[in-house]
Amino acid sequence: MNVVYILGGEPIPVQGKRDEIYNKYGKEWNIKEHGGGHGNWLLTKNADVLVDGKSYRDYALNHYGKKKLTKKLADKFEEDIRSGKIKL
Repeated sequence: MNVVYILGGEPIPVQGKRDEIYNKYGKEWNIKEHGGGHGNWLLTKNADVLVDGKSYRDYALNHYGKKKLTKKLADKFEEDIRSGKIKL
């Protein structure tokens, strides 16, 4: 079983119309309006934990009752999988 933690990234500023930005980035990025609008947006990605290439971010957060996925939480998740406390 291969468990990988992916660190969330720094915000990336982009410009464009709302529909264009959401169509292009909406599936993989969190999008926030930036600078009072005017077509400016900030894109961010959440940290993730992959088990054999599949995302378990939501599962891990729900299991531990947390809102933010940290390296420490991902390490605990991996430890609990390997010890058999969590069965996927």
